[in-house]
Amino acid sequence: MKRIHIWLLALMLVFPSLAQAAVTEEFAVSNGVTYTEIVEEGTVPQSVRVMEIDTKDPYTKVEAGVPDPLNKLVQTSKQALAASEEGHEVIGAINGSFFNREPMPLYFVAIDQYLVNGGMVEASKDEFVSEMIAFGMNKAGKGQIDHYSTDFTYSHNGAKRTMAGHNGQRHPNSTMVYTPNFSSGVTTTNAYGYEVLVAGVEDPSLRFGESLTGKVVGFRPYGQAAGAVIPKDGFVLSAHGTEAEALRQMKLGDSVSVSVNVDEKWQGADFMIGSGPMLVKDGKVALSMNPNSAKAREKAPRTAVAIDKTGDKVAFITVDGRQPGYSTGMSLSEFASYIQSLGYDRALNMDGGGSTTMLAREPGDFTATIQNKPSDPWGERPVSTFLMAITTAPKGVPTTINASLSTSGPLEIGESATVRISSILDEYGNPVTLDNVAISSDLGTVAGTVFTASKAGSGFISVKKGAAEVKLPIAVKEEVRLFSDVPNDFRAADDIASLVSQDIISGYPDGTFQPQATLTRVQAAIMLQRALKLPVDEVKNPGFTDVPETYRSYGSIAAVTEAGVMFGRTDGTFDPQAQLTRAEMAAVLHRAFKLPAAEKNIFLDNYAGTFAYSSVNALAAAGITQGFPDGTFRPSANITRADFSIFLNRAN
Repeated sequence: MKRIHIWLLALMLVFPSLAQAAVTEEFAVSNGVTYTEIVEEGTVPQSVRVMEIDTKDPYTKVEAGVPDPLNKLVQTSKQALAASEEGHEVIGAINGSFFNREPMPLYFVAIDQYLVNGGMVEASKDEFVSEMIAFGMNKAGKGQIDHYSTDFTYSHNGAKRTMAGHNGQRHPNSTMVYTPNFSSGVTTTNAYGYEVLVAGVEDPSLRFGESLTGKVVGFRPYGQAAGAVIPKDGFVLSAHGTEAEALRQMKLGDSVSVSVNVDEKWQGADFMIGSGPMLVKDGKVALSMNPNSAKAREKAPRTAVAIDKTGDKVAFITVDGRQPGYSTGMSLSEFASYIQSLGYDRALNMDGGGSTTMLAREPGDFTATIQNKPSDPWGERPVSTFLMAITTAPKGVPTTINASLSTSGPLEIGESATVRISSILDEYGNPVTLDNVAISSDLGTVAGTVFTASKAGSGFISVKKGAAEVKLPIAVKEEVRLFSDVPNDFRAADDIASLVSQDIISGYPDGTFQPQATLTRVQAAIMLQRALKLPVDEVKNPGFTDVPETYRSYGSIAAVTEAGVMFGRTDGTFDPQAQLTRAEMAAVLHRAFKLPAAEKNIFLDNYAGTFAYSSVNALAAAGITQGFPDGTFRPSANITRADFSIFLNRAN
């Protein structure tokens, strides 16, 4: 964490526009690998990812990979998946260096001391790779970014001659050797040269310090347009101009040897990936190409690999780009300054643009997945080479459980919370399956991952697998009822509580609500007057013979009558203690809340021509009532206090 905060401070000094930079995600991929995402949402938005690999960790390695066969392109995620196996798991990856249309790696690639591709070096400083620079893991097991030199030779009849390289572009007055992994197995040189086909080699792979020896089996003479087919058990020597004369001396059956070596600092390296330009050297920005060239100035997605001064720390670094509003991308000078500000000693640019890809294994996952947003509209681009963070740790025992509850507040008795297990890790920081996890608590029961509170108090929910355990704090409140006869899980509890909070309804002096008691006409009048906020002062006397002005609820009855919500009986009474039927309830609510008329009838017992026919339909259309499961409304039945509370709350 401390290192990340130092990064942010340095970044803000180097890039003032990063004043809003923040670490949005950070996690341990394994004990030896960490992943960090830094997002800046200012005027120049950027999304940066850094994966740091500690090569001193005994189970952590950095490796390079290429497709099989070499002359094809494969997405980084697919290459990583293919390279992963038990005991050798790919937990992070980035795309590697550049490639051409053949498709082949453009530049130098060597793995396990075998030369995969000799590649080429550009002549112009306006190009990415104009110097022979590579990243690799040296024989001491440390990350290395440095220049390299190679020595290609071939021998015939006791004479040794120098070659320009391997599987690269043949230039004038030079010799190139092509092995079976080149392109589609055919040399792509022009007709203005001479080529010798050599076969009979047990393993045609070039290994540093060793020779390949075979017999001449054919020729491609000057002027022949079609390229030479490279023998699967051999190689082709291809020369132009003055160098071609030496090849013309060879005859069928002659013995020919080729060899390659690399300078001492790279001998014994696990792998080498040639790329460019150099971005940082000795802790300073050191661009090895023209910073004013079009390729260097372009704001684009970028990929780089960096090392600290000891070579013990290797970092994979990407910045997304070409996505306005999300991430703009950087020029190479900006990218170099950015990496230098992170404190790395050396950094080498890899292929960028649509190739930029970062994979990381998230905690609890068993495979590495794409973390960045590749800029190609169709998604991840197939590439040639790629770099991997590897764990070789054995399967360990559970030591760490990362879990949480679906709610942070206290529960009431009867309420539930889900235990969410995000990951279980072993002692090496690698994932463990989420099966056979024991969840328990003294404050309730557990079914699967769902805890249901049954006892008030404070305590824990234990989540345990093997010896690993995490205790999640939990508090359960005593059940507090609004009314003694209305449990919190009662079907009308929320509606009753809502009406109480609005001072529309109240219970009885003994603390009960009596939800199943039938509602009287006077109770309905009181609730409707309060819900509609009708004034009770100076209301017109409705003249009911049984509701004098001294009657306790006179104001409410007069108010709803004056508003046209409720009416009296034909005998001139209001009949306040009479029970309200469900049909009367529908008519009252229809008038009170001016519900839109509805003629569609969905109830078997709501007959046309009855006084409440349209009102019942209006309540159904408004979603206030759904009737009973048997398809009836039961209009003549008395309405209970609970049901009236539900309907009134829905209508209000």
